[in-house]
Order: sequence, then structure tokens, then C-alpha cells
Amino acid sequence: MHWEAGRLSEVTVLFADCRGYTRLTHELGIEKLTPITEEFFKRSAAIIREHHGIVDHFLGDAVMALFNVPIKHDDHVLRAVTAAFRIQEAVDGINGKLHDALQLAVGIGIATGTALATNMGSTNCSEYTMVGDSINIASRLQGKAASGEILVTDEAYKAISAAFPDAVRVEYLVKGISQPIAARRLSRGPAP
Repeated sequence: MHWEAGRLSEVTVLFADCRGYTRLTHELGIEKLTPITEEFFKRSAAIIREHHGIVDHFLGDAVMALFNVPIKHDDHVLRAVTAAFRIQEAVDGINGKLHDALQLAVGIGIATGTALATNMGSTNCSEYTMVGDSINIASRLQGKAASGEILVTDEAYKAISAAFPDAVRVEYLVKGISQPIAARRLSRGPAP
């Protein structure tokens, strides 16, 4: 099911990215790493769907998910955050089956804002997606997130602050955005 192209919608975006993937590919070879990556994608996609999000992209070693489109949910930020915790738990489960030299590590960024549904690409090859600051900010935040860490923008945090009253506030300067991005670092405790 797709939402209408050209429509602005409030969306919560989740980016989850594997850390040290290039090093692991070089050290282990893509043949050994591919099944682990596929397991990460499979588990992440199932978790995202369980929380009524949609997987928009698999980007190399990362996943981008959208919440609150096409079906609206008042608790879309909480759904994204809960999915993020579950993804980190899934990574722990994957790592439990691997040897110490090969451990997957994932950082996650979450942002909420207005985005535009559109077809991107060319006449011969296009893809239906959403574009906007919230997508870019979520991507930049996941780049700042340490292994096992979940960063959410202050805007997204407002919707979940009661569940995470002790979340540490941080600011990051990120590429392409002139002002620092204010975010909250969520602990790896149990999801609300």
C-alpha cells in the first residue's frame, strides 16, 4: 500500500546502520558476511512491520523505516523507538550465535517531522519514497550514534519523554545543516 505522491505527512523516520561493516567485509569476505547481513535485515523488517512501520529502503548495511504513513498512529514515535530497542535486541541475538571476531554493531537515529511522498529517480528507474528534513536528520543522527545506541531528535523525544525521563540531551553538528541538532540518547534498557 502506498500513500499519495505529492502529499505532505508527519512521519517518524528510523535509520539503523551497521558499524564497522567495511572492515568486517575486508577481514571476513562478503561471502561470510552476507548471511549475517541478511539475518539483520530480515529481523529488522519483521520488527518494523510488527510496530506498524514500513521498510522504505535497505541501503547496503542500513535500513530506513517510516512510521505514521500510510496509516496514521498517534503513538508513531513510541512505535519507532520500541522497534529500535527490539532491533538492538535482535542484533544481540545474532551476535550470540557468532564468534567474538565477528560481532555486529548497530547505531540508530530517529527523527520526526514533515516529509513529502514522491517518486524519485528517472523515467526508466524510479522509487516511491519520502523526502524532507526529518529523513536527512534521522540519517545524520544514526551516523553519530555509537554501537548499541539510539538517538532521537528533541522533537521526537517530546512524545516519549515520560517513558525516558533520564535521557541524556546531546547536540551534534552534522553535514548539510547549519544549526546543531539537539537529540536525546536513549539507554539500552527494556523498551517501554
